[in-house]
Amino acid sequence: MRVTVAYECELEEIPQTIFQLLGNLKDYDFPDIGIELQDAILSMNEGNATETLASMDRVRRKLARLDQKLLDLGSILGGYVRADTDIKLGTDHQPNYPMVPSPEGTQEVSAQDILAVEGEDKVSD
Repeated sequence: MRVTVAYECELEEIPQTIFQLLGNLKDYDFPDIGIELQDAILSMNEGNATETLASMDRVRRKLARLDQKLLDLGSILGGYVRADTDIKLGTDHQPNYPMVPSPEGTQEVSAQDILAVEGEDKVSD
């Protein structure tokens, strides 16, 4: 089951957070993929085509998960670059949606904030 994990940080902390998350990918995902690929090579060297296929499939699936993580990080970093540019230029490209009333002590959320969570930065094939 695929779930989305979210946490928040200040806008200016995004580059450091992306740096740390990319380091995690390098330290944890790449070595694991390398081990699986080495298993495929060894299995093929031993003439075990069935195990080679299984190892190749595991590598392919891990690469797909890694690709999705990189896509997610790229989307976050792209949003940061746009926001940082807008701040530096003093522009705001967000449409002016009405604010949703909120009870005292909570943050106001606009319709754009809600819509941007799922649909922003999706690339269609």
